[in-house]
Amino acid sequence: MRRLWLPLTIVALSAAPGVPQDEAPADTTFTVRHIEFGVQGPETDTSSSRFREYRALPSGFVLDTVHFAGNDGFRYDVRVDHALQADARYTARLKPGPFQVDFDFQKIPHRFGNDGRTMHEERPRGVFVISDALQRANQTALEAQRALSPAGVNFAFLQNLVNPTIDAASRIDLALMRDRGRLELGWKPTDKDVELKMSYFQERRYGNRAAGTSFGFSNVVESAEPIEYRTHDLATAGEWRTSWGLVRAGVRYNWFQNAYLSQSFDNPFRVTDSNDASAYQSPGSGSINGAATGVFSLPAENQAVTGTLGFVVKLPSKTRLSADASLGHWTQDSPFLPFTSNTSIRLPDGRAATDLASLPARSLDGKIDVSSLSVNLTSKPAKHLFLTARYRRYDFDNKTPRIEFHEGYARFDAVWEDIPRVSVPYGYTTGRAQASASYDLGRATLEAGYRYDTDDRTFREVEETTTGTLFGAVLLRPTTWIVLRASAERAARDFDGEYHYAEAEEASFLDPGVPSQLPALRRYDLAKKDTDRVSARLQMTPGGNTTISLAYVAAKDDYKESPFGLASGEVEGFSADVDYTPSDRWTVYAFAARDTFDSLQQGRQSGATASTRDIDNWTSAVTDKVDTFGGGLNVVIVKNKLDVKVNGSYQKVDGTNALDSPPGGTPDVAVAIPEFDDTKILTAGGEVSYRVSKAVRLSFGGWLEDYELRDSATSNIATYLPGSIFLAANDGDYRAHVLYARLAYVW
Repeated sequence: MRRLWLPLTIVALSAAPGVPQDEAPADTTFTVRHIEFGVQGPETDTSSSRFREYRALPSGFVLDTVHFAGNDGFRYDVRVDHALQADARYTARLKPGPFQVDFDFQKIPHRFGNDGRTMHEERPRGVFVISDALQRANQTALEAQRALSPAGVNFAFLQNLVNPTIDAASRIDLALMRDRGRLELGWKPTDKDVELKMSYFQERRYGNRAAGTSFGFSNVVESAEPIEYRTHDLATAGEWRTSWGLVRAGVRYNWFQNAYLSQSFDNPFRVTDSNDASAYQSPGSGSINGAATGVFSLPAENQAVTGTLGFVVKLPSKTRLSADASLGHWTQDSPFLPFTSNTSIRLPDGRAATDLASLPARSLDGKIDVSSLSVNLTSKPAKHLFLTARYRRYDFDNKTPRIEFHEGYARFDAVWEDIPRVSVPYGYTTGRAQASASYDLGRATLEAGYRYDTDDRTFREVEETTTGTLFGAVLLRPTTWIVLRASAERAARDFDGEYHYAEAEEASFLDPGVPSQLPALRRYDLAKKDTDRVSARLQMTPGGNTTISLAYVAAKDDYKESPFGLASGEVEGFSADVDYTPSDRWTVYAFAARDTFDSLQQGRQSGATASTRDIDNWTSAVTDKVDTFGGGLNVVIVKNKLDVKVNGSYQKVDGTNALDSPPGGTPDVAVAIPEFDDTKILTAGGEVSYRVSKAVRLSFGGWLEDYELRDSATSNIATYLPGSIFLAANDGDYRAHVLYARLAYVW
C-alpha cells in the first residue's frame, strides 16, 4: 500500500545580503554568517536505487548549509553542506599570515541497485557461503537426474531446482560509499617569490557491488563483491617565481590498500569437489562436476612514487616557453592465490593444484616506470599573429618479469588444462606534436594547425600507429551582438607493415596453437581509420536582454579496412538555448537538443576455431536518438520580498539494435532489438521564496522526477536465466517527488 504524506522541508540559505554563497567578498573586512536548515519529504513508488544513486535525500529535519567566513585576526572560510548526510561536504580555509590551510572532506554515495536476491550469506566478510544441506540436496538431485537421463539436466530442471531457494533468498542492496578527505598546508610570504605546499589525500571506499563470479559457462553466480579500499596520496610541491619566469618541482607518494585481496563463493549445485574434461560447462548434459567453492582475486595493493620538475621562461616577442617532466615508479607485489580452489584437481606431475608451493612464483613482483614530458611554446611575433607549438610524450614502461606457467592452468576451478601460459606485461608509449597559428583580421579570426600522434604498444597486433590531423577554425564577429565560431578537422590513422591478427592472443601462450581470432578482424583502437569532425556555434544577443545560442556538431569514424569489427561510428547533434531577461524582475529560458549516435559492427560467429563460412556472418547496427528539451521561469513578484521559480526538463533516448544474419547460418536469422537503451526522464520543480526580513528568508517548493528504462539486456532481468544466477538488484523505473520548506538566516 502506498503511503500518503504531506511534505514539509526547511532549508537554510545564507551569506551577507548581496554576497554570493560560494565565495567570500573581496573586501579586506567582511563577515559571512549563514545557516540553512529545514525538513523535507521525499517519496518514491519503487525500490529503485536510481533515484538516490548519487545523493542522500533524507526524510525529516536537515541541516543543509552552515557557512562562516571573515577576517577577524586572519582570513577564514568554513562551510558545511548537507551536514551528517550520506552526501555531506565539509570545507575550511584558514589564512593566518603567510600560511594557508585548506581542508575538504566529502562523502559520495553510489547506489547500484536495491533488493537484489542472493542465495549466499557473507560469513565472514568476503566469504559467501550456502548451507551444506542445500548444496548437498542440489548435488543429490543432479546426480539422480543424470543417472536417469543426462539430457534431462537442462534449464527447466535446474529452474525447478533453484527457484524455491531463490524465492526465499535474502535481500541485498548494492552500494558503496566514498569518503574523500584532503588537507593542504601552504606557505607563501608576501615579500618573497616562493610558495611551498604539502598535502595529504585519503579516499576510503566501502560497501559492495555486483561481481560476475562463475564456475563455468553454465554456472555464472553473481555475488556482492566486498569493497574496502583506501587510497593515500602524500605530496610536496614548491614554486619559485622570478623576473624571467618560474621553476616548479614536487614529489608524490601514492599507495593503495585493500582489506580483502580475495573473495570465495559457494557453488549452489555442489557440496564436494570433483572434475572432468567437461566440468567447465557444468551443470548440464555433459557434466555435473566442478568445485564446491570458487575463489578469485580482488584488486591488488600497490604503490607509486612520482617526481616532477618544470619551468616557464619569458622570451622576447611575447613568447613563453614552458616544460614539465615527471618520472614515476609503480610497484605491486600482492601474494598469488593457488592455481585453483578445487581439491580434486592435480597438476600433470601429481602435485595438488591447491598448494601454493605448486606455483612458479608466489607474487607478481610488478614494476612499471612511467615518464612524461610536455613542452609548450606560445608567441605573438606580430600584432595580429599568435603561434602555438606543443609536444607531449608519455611512456608506460612495464618491467614486470614474465612468469611462465609450464604446467598449464585450472579452467573455472573445474578442470585442468594442460596448456602452458605466460603472463603478459603490456606497455605503451604515446607522443603528440602540434603546431597552430591564428590571425586576427578584426571582425574575423582565422586558425589552422596540424597534429601528429604516435602510439607504440607491446604485445599487440600492431606495433605502432600514427595519426595525422589537420584542423582549422574561423571566428566571425559581423556585429557587436553576433559571434560565430566554426571548426573542422580531418584525421587519418595508419600503421606500417602487416596487421598480425594473432599477436595479442599468442602472447599469453608458451606454445601457441591454431589462432581462434578471425584473420580479418581489426581491433578498433588499432585499425586504420579516417575521422571527420565539424562544429559550429552561433551566439546572438539582440537588444541586450535576449541571448540565443545555436550549436551543431558532427563526427564520423570510418574504419576503411575492417572487414570484421567496428566498421563505422557517427555522431550528430543540434542544440538551441534561449534566455530572455527584459528586466531585473523576471527571466525566462528554454533549451532543446537532438543527438544521434550510430555504429556498425560486423562479425562472424565462430567456436574454438575461426569460421571460414560467409553464412556465419552477422552485423549489428546500433542507433540511439536522444531528444532533450526544457526551460524555466524566474519572477520577482514583489521586489526584495517575493520570488517564484519554476523549471523542468525532459529527455528521451530511443535506441535500436538492428541485428542481421543470413538464413541457415549461426546465428540463424538474427532479428532487431527494438528496446535497446530506451530511456525517459522527466523532471519538474518550483519554489516560492519570501523574505521575512533582511536576515530571514522562507522558501517552499519541490520537484518531481519520473524515470523509465526499457532495455532488453538490463530491464526486468530474472534472478535465474539459462546458465546464470543474478542478484537482479533494482535500478530501474521510479516516480518520485520531494516537497520542502526552507529557512535561511543571515546575521
